[in-house]
Amino acid sequence: MKRLLVVMLLLGGCAGNPGSQDGNYSNAGGGASESAVRHRAHIHTDLGAGYFAQRQMAVSLDEFSTAAQIDPSYAPAHNGLGLVYAALREDEKAETSFRRALQLDPGSSESHNNYGTFLCSRNRVDESIKEFLAALKNPLYATPETAWLNAGICALKKGDQENAETYLQNALQAQPGMLSANYQLANIYFARGNHVLANKHFQLAMQSGEPTPDLVLLGVRIARALGDNNAEASFSMLLRNKFPDSEQAKALRSESAGQ
Repeated sequence: MKRLLVVMLLLGGCAGNPGSQDGNYSNAGGGASESAVRHRAHIHTDLGAGYFAQRQMAVSLDEFSTAAQIDPSYAPAHNGLGLVYAALREDEKAETSFRRALQLDPGSSESHNNYGTFLCSRNRVDESIKEFLAALKNPLYATPETAWLNAGICALKKGDQENAETYLQNALQAQPGMLSANYQLANIYFARGNHVLANKHFQLAMQSGEPTPDLVLLGVRIARALGDNNAEASFSMLLRNKFPDSEQAKALRSESAGQ
């Protein structure tokens, strides 16, 4: 539940970043051959994104590399390379690729978000939040909830609950009912002892999608704090039956034994 979100729509900048590298494969002053080159780079980048989503890193790396070789000025190809190198823990190459993508297309919200995700995963929290906020400067960013959520999760890494709360609330404004944002807010309010508000966001999270072990265990703890024995029993049963071998189920058994 604490996983940050990368932007798999590597060409999402096509949806409307003014001055970004758009999806019609045309460049000012370029002729048909230049457009064809960009088109080929686009195709290989799309293939790289598909293989990345399937966790086929070697093939994904090959496709993104091919795209960058075909058109070295095509920012989404470098953004994709950054994602693959980050997944392979080749951090120097990942950083170089993300920076190159942003040098080529400074307005790419997707590249800012993905670079921020990389930085946060390496505990460079302050740098990462700057990237998430940079992603949000574009009013045409198609998925601002992603950057807000990531900023919130990363702020929590350094214990900054105040800013995390603001970022997560902004994520919910952009996408009401977002499961991950509601879960994180429920955790924040539970830690503060505001069990009523924690329960509100827990219930919203439960309504938003398939529950996870983390979410269900939090529900058990909130119900217990509220003295709602029926809800506690119900969520305990759900955790044991649906996720019997999870670390959360083991934690519940330990908590129950200690009562």
